[in-house]
Amino acid sequence: MENKQKLHPSFLLLSIGLIVLFLLTLVFLWYFQLNGETIWADLFFIGISLVFSLFVLIVLLGFLGMGFLFFRKKVPPFLIKPLTVAISTFMGFVVRAGKKIGLSQEHLERNYVHLVNKLNEKMECNVLPEKLLVLIPHCIQNAHCSRKITYDYSNCVDCGLCQLGEIIKLQEEKGFQMAVVSGGTAARQEIKKKRPEGIVAVACERDLMSGIQDVFPHPVLGVVNVRPEGPCLNTQVCWQELKMVINKMCRGVE
Repeated sequence: MENKQKLHPSFLLLSIGLIVLFLLTLVFLWYFQLNGETIWADLFFIGISLVFSLFVLIVLLGFLGMGFLFFRKKVPPFLIKPLTVAISTFMGFVVRAGKKIGLSQEHLERNYVHLVNKLNEKMECNVLPEKLLVLIPHCIQNAHCSRKITYDYSNCVDCGLCQLGEIIKLQEEKGFQMAVVSGGTAARQEIKKKRPEGIVAVACERDLMSGIQDVFPHPVLGVVNVRPEGPCLNTQVCWQELKMVINKMCRGVE
């Protein structure tokens, strides 16, 4: 079962537009350097131009890698590193630039998560069950529940008011590690403590994007939560999608 979400044309057009802008900036830097009036101006702009040229080259190779990512079954080994760098850095810049010109932040961040998921799925980042960490946001707990589940989800009594009881049963069945966290800082602490080889994270688009960037190069598959009552209140997760990404990330899990 494949993720049916597609990249929106606005996201692709913005990415291409920024690459064109970077190329024009690069041309300007080299032109300015060639017409510098002093040796110090030459050295300064040569240094900037070389660094910027390397960045643009990596981004261009990363875009070539994205072509393989979406239209071929396998990404050539020499494009893997540029592709991961382009997604982790340049695509973050695309999202920030899109917000500046009025595009939907949530929509841009969802596209970013989709790209990262596509990369990790194609890279076949399979890990043993005990090396997989599944991060669940604390807001999945029913707001009227009095049980303290953050950091110790065993306090859940599976009352059925939220999905946590079902997720715990899945964790016991499959044998992966799990943590219920209150935010990005707590998630990073759990990752540092448990030292997983792969991560499945459930969260809103913003938290997923920032978290993916924070833990790079750890392989992460993100699952965007469902928010029928708004952000951070009685959130839910698509059960089939959660099981699907765990199966993709975790070797031996069916």
